[in-house]
This record gives sequence, structure tokens and C-alpha cells, in this order.
Amino acid sequence: MAAAAQGVTVDYNHKLDFSRFHTYAWGEQQNANQIMSPSLAQETQNQVNSQLQARGLMLRQEREAPDLIVVTSGGMKPQTSYKLWRTGDLVSITPDTSSVGTLIVDLYDANNKRLAWRGVAQGALNQGNSNENRQLVEKTVTSMFQKYPLPATK
Repeated sequence: MAAAAQGVTVDYNHKLDFSRFHTYAWGEQQNANQIMSPSLAQETQNQVNSQLQARGLMLRQEREAPDLIVVTSGGMKPQTSYKLWRTGDLVSITPDTSSVGTLIVDLYDANNKRLAWRGVAQGALNQGNSNENRQLVEKTVTSMFQKYPLPATK
């Protein structure tokens, strides 16, 4: 699954000239950490495509020797927090379980096979609302790419 934009970090190879990247492809290798939800995986791909294309990159197939290879990974885990309720002399503690998702977007320099850019996001998901989660993916990927070395041109 993917995560809300609450906790987004981005890092990249500051020595790379990102203006030399003109094409990208989605990695076709098996990924043990792939996003398990088909709808969120598709939404992530759509949003990453939109962000890269807004920066002038063109989508290619991996066999067409692109400049960048895109790999996304995701996961979800339950998180329990506790609420303290106080009414007069009575105190009660109730558990509140939510789901926390993590989304990782990696861009590899296809020429030297090294990581060029990475965005990582972690945040709460809504288990019962897939539409809300898709909106969270959009916000998350947009937030990640605000920290891409080149601004959007479109």
C-alpha cells in the first residue's frame, strides 16, 4: 500500500546532472516489496508518470534503453495507539488501531545502475476508503516530486 503525505523524505545523488535524463521506464524485474493493492499500485504509477512527464521525461519500455528505471515499493502495518479517558475519578485506556503505509519511489540511473533519486513516505491509511487512499497517493507523490532536482515544466 501507499502512504499519506504526512512524512515524506527525499534524497538524491547531488553529483548527478538530472537535466541529462530524458527518458524513463518502469522496472520489469521482480520486486518482493511491490505494492500489493492493484488499485494503489496503478494510482502510484499514474502519479509518477504524471510527475516525470511534467519534467519533460518520456516513458519508454525497459528494452528501449531509457535513462532512468523507476521502481516502486510499498507496505502496510498495523499501528496501535492508546487513548486515555478520564471522567471524574475513573480512568480508562482504550486501544486505537490504524494502518500505516509506506511508499518508496526509486529512480535508478540506467547507465551506471545506481540509485539516482529516492522518495519515501509514511502515513496513515484508511482501510475502508480506497478512494481516499488514492487521493493520498496523489498528494504523496506530488509532495515527493516537489523535491526533485528539476522543476516541472508543464
